[in-house]
Amino acid sequence: MSHELSVSLTRQGSKVDLDMESGVLGVLTIDGSTASPDEKAGTAKKLLAASALYCYCAALDKALDTRNAKYEIIEGKATLQTGTDDMGRGRVTGIAIDVTVRMDEEYEFIFDRVEKVMRQGCLVTASLHQAFPVTYNLNLAEADD
Repeated sequence: MSHELSVSLTRQGSKVDLDMESGVLGVLTIDGSTASPDEKAGTAKKLLAASALYCYCAALDKALDTRNAKYEIIEGKATLQTGTDDMGRGRVTGIAIDVTVRMDEEYEFIFDRVEKVMRQGCLVTASLHQAFPVTYNLNLAEADD
């Protein structure tokens, strides 16, 4: 079973509107008029990292919810590495996903099972596995009282 989705882009000078064609996301405006060239160069990489992190955390949320494990908060960070290929072209060479789940100790046994499942990644990150390494660091922290 396959599915399609689409996004649309409109560029006028240094302003880019990404219409996510979604009621949840709406239109994402990227305005590079005040950004340095170095900041502008990292925009697509940040969007890729954000997509990977969002997908991973959404899959984690679903895996915990399916098992009735309640959490206080999920916090994460995606770090994207770049380099060059054999022909000297710039490439993404890896992504590290670091996520912490803050939850009560009573759910630790469920977290342990979910952590094993999440080593496989999510739809987006698993799709990237053939292109470059994606590492997952999933941690449990005790909920605040």
